[in-house]
Amino acid sequence: MENLIGKPVLVHPMLTTDPADRQGHQGTISHVSYDREVIEVSFSDASRSLYATDALLVLKPHNELYRDMMGALQQMEAQDFKTLLRISMILENGTPRQQQDALGMAAANEQTLRFATMPLSSRLELTLPQDRDVMWEKGLGR
Repeated sequence: MENLIGKPVLVHPMLTTDPADRQGHQGTISHVSYDREVIEVSFSDASRSLYATDALLVLKPHNELYRDMMGALQQMEAQDFKTLLRISMILENGTPRQQQDALGMAAANEQTLRFATMPLSSRLELTLPQDRDVMWEKGLGR
């Protein structure tokens, strides 16, 4: 299973209902429910809030981001392309702290946010088949 604790996330800026009023704020995953449906996010002011996985954004994998931005190069502003290229390079070789900063860079405007991030729920769906295979091999998938 992908280790989610400590992973940087961004509360979706367009989230319509957020009792914690943290739309557009960056945080870190501090707890994950057993079924991975509810995520607890810690913020820099030491507050915590619970979110569904589709309310949180994470950075796309490096290869996916690079492919998407190269495919849309003609429709993109030069500054947005430079920002996305920098984020892509950080994802490929950056430290965890740099990757956290890259999430902040992605949130700079709507276009970079759209290209550089994906809902956490989508990211988990991509990892589930691998997780099931590993669990089955360990005898936990029965």
